[in-house]
Amino acid sequence: MKKLNMRAVYLALVFILVIAVLSFLIGFLYSERTSEQDSIMPEIEEESTTEPPSTTAPLLTESVLVDPSVTPADTTSANILENENIVPLPEAVTIKINEDTWYLTLVNDYYKMPEDYEVISAPAIPGCQYELDYRVAEAYTAMYNAAAAEGLYLTPYSGLRSYERQTINYNNKIQQYLNQGYNETDARALAAMVIKPPGCSEHNLGLAMDIIDTADNFYTTEEYAWLMENAADYGFILRYPQDKQYITRVEYEPWHWRYVGVEHAHAMKASGLCLEEYLQTINMMPTPLAEG
Repeated sequence: MKKLNMRAVYLALVFILVIAVLSFLIGFLYSERTSEQDSIMPEIEEESTTEPPSTTAPLLTESVLVDPSVTPADTTSANILENENIVPLPEAVTIKINEDTWYLTLVNDYYKMPEDYEVISAPAIPGCQYELDYRVAEAYTAMYNAAAAEGLYLTPYSGLRSYERQTINYNNKIQQYLNQGYNETDARALAAMVIKPPGCSEHNLGLAMDIIDTADNFYTTEEYAWLMENAADYGFILRYPQDKQYITRVEYEPWHWRYVGVEHAHAMKASGLCLEEYLQTINMMPTPLAEG
């Protein structure tokens, strides 16, 4: 009986020892695996924050926020939001608008339209609340009907804007950057990358339409593909291409289409030049109002 009890105690001790060893091994292996995962995770997180999603267009750095007559090399993939030295917004010069070549009028960070310039507007398409310069509206309607015949609808989203509306939109964007901790100068420069100051926007001239929406992935749609193929036939260009941001000083906007006339639209499409580059090539850069 005593031998039996000793045997039971012995077996119990062996069992406990085995359990302890197994527990130690399991704990050790789990600790090693967790440590390995921890060493990998920071790399994944870092990669996800430094690699922008495919639908997000790269922005500009200080080195490319320059006069449009100067083209720096290989700067289109930089991100202005990561640059602590943001170049202040330049003081735009008021320009004279030539009524003979109104469709080539350039407004941007350097040039602005006269504040008292009056746009004669018309609905972009019949029955639409969004308007364009009446001459552009005629071309837009023709383009809209051509796309609609193929089952695609280039629904107007934002066309002509008043000085007052542009001021509100621009100031709201400035406030967003101020709320993020940027100072006034940097906030103004960053805001202009998305919404132009009043008078510096093509929307104030009624020459441009944001089509369908302003979603980052608009470039993946059938409508965008149709526009890239056919818009020049109706006088429209993709105003802010992804590879020209260092010149236009505007984020890639696949939804923003600008009227320049059929001849010039085809010439720009064939050359790959943005509007600033093209106007320099044909010697039709804006004339300051003071020189007029």
